[in-house]
Amino acid sequence: MLIALLEESYPTELARLLDAPLYSVQKVVDALERESVLATRRMGNQRWVSINPRFAAGGELRALLLRLAETEPALTKAAASVRPRPRRKGKPR
Repeated sequence: MLIALLEESYPTELARLLDAPLYSVQKVVDALERESVLATRRMGNQRWVSINPRFAAGGELRALLLRLAETEPALTKAAASVRPRPRRKGKPR
């Protein structure tokens, strides 16, 4: 659901938002990538994850996940807290 809400993310961020072990998140991402449900791409040293646009039911899957996310307010709030762009260097948090 988080990947559908964020459209694109990386395993470390997913693990942090879900409060789950990184290893577990990476294993799930690997399994879903093998099944062609997720697509990954490298950007620097990060592996970005998104729903595979070539997956036969990709649009329907994304719609279903977004609908299911409506029943999880904590998850929706966590996704909304993600900053979509980097902070300016030296800016206090």
